[in-house]
Amino acid sequence: MIAFRDVTKEYPNKTVALRRVSLHIAPREFVFVVGASGAGKSTFLKLLLHEEIPSSGSIRVGRFELNNLTPRQIPLFRRQMGVVFQDFRLIATMDVYDNIAFAMRVVGAKEKDIRQRVDFLLNLVGLRQKTHSHPNELSGGEQQRVAIARALANSPDLIIADEPTGNIDPRMSQELVELFMRLNESGTTVVMVTHAHDLVRHYNKRVIILENGLVAADGGLKPSAQIRRQ
Repeated sequence: MIAFRDVTKEYPNKTVALRRVSLHIAPREFVFVVGASGAGKSTFLKLLLHEEIPSSGSIRVGRFELNNLTPRQIPLFRRQMGVVFQDFRLIATMDVYDNIAFAMRVVGAKEKDIRQRVDFLLNLVGLRQKTHSHPNELSGGEQQRVAIARALANSPDLIIADEPTGNIDPRMSQELVELFMRLNESGTTVVMVTHAHDLVRHYNKRVIILENGLVAADGGLKPSAQIRRQ
């Protein structure tokens, strides 16, 4: 599903954000990527989303070699994934239904299919009663659940979650991670980037620790792991 092969990313100001990173994430795997500020998490995500390209090395996601993507291939590449951001990025003028439906309308889905899919997703994230609410009428946790439903609208093979619990309370954070777990159990690959080390320790999942642009550890996050906090 995801393969980084000896990937280095150096920016024009000579900052080296990632250094010879090699890793493989299999289909249907659930992986936490953790690290303090400046560890390389943001660059890892930008490379994964093809917002940046490696200075050296190569990246493959699904059937796409990211180093060689043509402009025409980029929309097809991004259609295979759903992305959930810390700041939700919902459209303020649209209600919950239309925020989710928007992702399907962009790719030309039929309204009948949109209705069925949105209804299913609203039930999945527990927001059927909020169908016609606007983002400013929702709590932070509810907004994030809308964002997750939108990310799932086009049935992606891969979900990338960028600090999805950063703006919500601890109880809701755990509920959201458990929702990602259920999605993973149904066959979706999940990559969750976070600095919430205490939350990660609750789950027996693979953890990749980035530190100073290097993969400092890859496996389980033990209570004794030495990670510099933000």
